[in-house]
Amino acid sequence: MSPLNLEQASSARDALSKAVYGRTFTWLVNKINASLTYTDDSSKHYSVIGLLDIYGFEVFQHNSFEQFCINYCNEKLQQLFIELTLKSEQEEYEAEGITWEPVQYFNNKIICDLVEEKFKGIISILDEECLRPGDANDLTFLEKLEDTVGGHAHFVTHKLADTKTRKVMARDEFRLLHYAGEVNYNVNGFLDKNNDLLFRNLKEVMCMSENKILTKCFDREELSDKKRPETAATQFKASLAKLMEILMSKEPSYVRCIKPNDSKQSGRFDDVLIRHQVKYLGLMENLRVRRAGFAYRRRYEVFLQRYKSLCPDTWPSWQGKLPEGVATLVKHLGYKPEEYKMGRSKIFIRFPKTLFATEDALETRKHSLATKLQAGWRGYSQKTKFQKLRTSAVRVQAWWRGILARRRAQRRRQAADTIRRFVKGFIYRHRERCPENEYFLDYVRYSFLMNLRRNLPKSVLDKSWPAPPAALSDASEQLRKLCMQNMVWSYCKKINPEWKLQMEQKMIASELFKDKKDNYPQSVPKLFVSTRLNGEDLNPKVLQALGSEKMKYAVPVTKYDRRGYKPRPRQLLLTSNCAVIVEEGKLKQRIEYEALKGISVSSLSDGVFVLHVPSEDNKQKGDVVLQSDHVIETLTKIAICSDKVNSINITQGSIKYSVAQGKEGIIDFTPGSELLVAKAKNGHLSVTAPRLNSR
Repeated sequence: MSPLNLEQASSARDALSKAVYGRTFTWLVNKINASLTYTDDSSKHYSVIGLLDIYGFEVFQHNSFEQFCINYCNEKLQQLFIELTLKSEQEEYEAEGITWEPVQYFNNKIICDLVEEKFKGIISILDEECLRPGDANDLTFLEKLEDTVGGHAHFVTHKLADTKTRKVMARDEFRLLHYAGEVNYNVNGFLDKNNDLLFRNLKEVMCMSENKILTKCFDREELSDKKRPETAATQFKASLAKLMEILMSKEPSYVRCIKPNDSKQSGRFDDVLIRHQVKYLGLMENLRVRRAGFAYRRRYEVFLQRYKSLCPDTWPSWQGKLPEGVATLVKHLGYKPEEYKMGRSKIFIRFPKTLFATEDALETRKHSLATKLQAGWRGYSQKTKFQKLRTSAVRVQAWWRGILARRRAQRRRQAADTIRRFVKGFIYRHRERCPENEYFLDYVRYSFLMNLRRNLPKSVLDKSWPAPPAALSDASEQLRKLCMQNMVWSYCKKINPEWKLQMEQKMIASELFKDKKDNYPQSVPKLFVSTRLNGEDLNPKVLQALGSEKMKYAVPVTKYDRRGYKPRPRQLLLTSNCAVIVEEGKLKQRIEYEALKGISVSSLSDGVFVLHVPSEDNKQKGDVVLQSDHVIETLTKIAICSDKVNSINITQGSIKYSVAQGKEGIIDFTPGSELLVAKAKNGHLSVTAPRLNSR
């Protein structure tokens, strides 16, 4: 329990929901990645394709902390994208032996530094405001930004802006000039969203969850870590740095997704929406980088195969070397020296208009060839053409109909053979295996095995089993035994030591009390506990008196005096050597297990039992009469600790017990409507217990 006001409780609830969602999502991603991990150790060299679905640049009417993080990520991705594009361009040029010309482009490193620079970046300032003592809020964070990065060329606030910009900016906003455009961010909620508000006691509660997934998501080691948790922005920054490191070590390819319209209609393109996406995806910058050099490049064999028909020297086939054929082709097409370059295996074309002119020439040639073919076809007489078409159609129809008829006849023969073999097999099914019944018997066995596969028992308690045919009765019995052994083995393999100990104790309780004591069935679904008394329930003097003896079980009991039967609250402690009866800080009686003659209990639903000790033992005052609310559990623990499983006597009617100086006492047990323990007029202890009708 934690005393919180309404606002604090709402924040704690939201923080817990966010933590559970975020951590289970991370667990799910890790689980999927682990299942996809390549585990074949036979080959040490293998390739992996990873898919990264990243959010695009976001600019809304109202932009907050989430959009700030997403756009910061896109700035880093754009920086990496341009660097890798330039790198791949330069490597391709060098591989083909073409001189690399430096390309001018907008380097957005200045924006990335504005966000992530240590001590002076926006994230560092945000963390400082979250962690500093005093009355820190979103507006003080904005003021700190103005003081620290106010002179940056890509940072503007209402206070620092000119008159025109102030009209479209609120006083609680700041503007970043991203590579894709300007975005206004509202600082309200920045500090709350950046802080980790998940209280430690909530983490402790989640670590105690019985849900296996949640216990994996909330590690107990966090509770011992005294460091303040990292803020959301710092975690995002570290995660992004790790992503950049992974991408730089790989060979990434990019797929840019553009939404054509907001109404989900096919064939409809919204020009304004598409231009907006092209701008904020940074595609224009990438195109400028590509077009700064040679916009088009193709391997010699591909280029020659496509355009060889445009040159008489290369058509219909070129017999020489590929570079020479391409050089002959471009010379015939009239390419100027500054329009192209010849590499080692590719041709590089600088201007798109050069390629468009070549494509137009190819389309013109295709069109002229199609016109000539159409004119030649019209030269045939319509009558001759019709006769040839009709003859061809008849031949195709006859051929196809023959195929269909032969297929139908073959299926009929196969069906008749199958039916014939089934009928003959059914007639001879009771004979020894022979050619007449082998097909039928095989099918019957196959059907039984398939049915068995679909209807196998689901647990060791499921005794169902499909009825086998006579020929498979022995095999079915063997399979049933193997299946049961496998299920038992699987079940036992999953049992942990604690549950094994619990089941062993329950088995002993069943052997002792099943069908013998009325309240045994009520104890079956209740788990036995290791002790009924915690450390604070026991007096330190008792623990000191026990010394090095390890306490195995403790339970509160009621002890009845041997003469007046007055009930007195006591504690029963079981150690490895003896049973001890305790009154507050005093050890009232110590019964060694070796001296314990037996244990008596009635068959009714009461909790009264007697510990019998030797009457000649001067250390003992006589037998002990006790009552426990957990009598089945208590007697099972005593039987196990003392190794007296066979010494428990369950009686009906009365129990005799010895009092000091050789005298005897009697406890009478009678069924009744409610539990009542009192001294009777005849001097006996009378125990009335309700019959539960459970035996």
